[in-house]
Amino acid sequence: MKMKTKRNQAFTLIELLVVITIIAILASLAVPAFTMVQTQGNQMKGVNNCKQVILALKQFSKDNNSQYPDSVANPLTGSMAQSANDAFRYMIQEQIVTDERIFGCPAGYNPDNNIGQAPNYGNALMPGENHWAMTGNQTDTTVGNMPIVFENPVSISWPPLWNADVAGQVVPGRTWPGGKIIIGRNDGSVAVEALAGKRGSIGPKIMAGGLNLFTQASQGIPQRILQVVYGNNSMNTNSGMGGQNPGGPPPAFGAPLPGGMPGGAPPAAPLGAPGGAPGGLPPSGL
Repeated sequence: MKMKTKRNQAFTLIELLVVITIIAILASLAVPAFTMVQTQGNQMKGVNNCKQVILALKQFSKDNNSQYPDSVANPLTGSMAQSANDAFRYMIQEQIVTDERIFGCPAGYNPDNNIGQAPNYGNALMPGENHWAMTGNQTDTTVGNMPIVFENPVSISWPPLWNADVAGQVVPGRTWPGGKIIIGRNDGSVAVEALAGKRGSIGPKIMAGGLNLFTQASQGIPQRILQVVYGNNSMNTNSGMGGQNPGGPPPAFGAPLPGGMPGGAPPAAPLGAPGGAPGGLPPSGL
């Protein structure tokens, strides 16, 4: 009788290498897909926050002759808002907003929801706790396609500019991967918008007639932008004005900004300038 031999069930070295290779390929495909899904989820959270900020602005305007908080003197301070943080804090003081976390954005600047005590709510929207810039001197009756709330830019020229080379980082003026930002319009619509490029200092896409979504809504007239406060004494009213303007007023409505770029865009200056202001662009080849 012939003896039956038991077959060796162990993997050979070649089979193990093939399995490991297949697993590595699958992992390399899964990681980018997971990252994309995570980015899209974060963008949708940011879109939702932006919508809530615009709704709060609309609520404020109902009791203030259609004006937004940057155009109304704050009775607690006796002055007008000098930054987006000031304008949004006014809505907290008016108890229109009770949770400051709507002023944050995933993968961006986020508040801790410690707003302090009434009536001043002095801990609300401290430096580094607000992600959103806003167009100043607008009202509830301004044209609906006017960009009213948008992610903090690196330059507050009109149109503003962002820095795609620091995409995904928590730094002033960063974009989402692929050169995208979230923009909310005065009609309440909010979308993730692709900018004019994916690298360097970039602004909105140029449309027919040479306009973009900012200049089209303003009929080519430069508008005042209320910037975000990133650090102490960083009003960031114009990145071409030394990177800060402690306590000083923002540029006048429609005033030309320094620099040689169309629309008065300021010259580049290093990010992380003293006082935490965004400066212009990092010296790394932008």
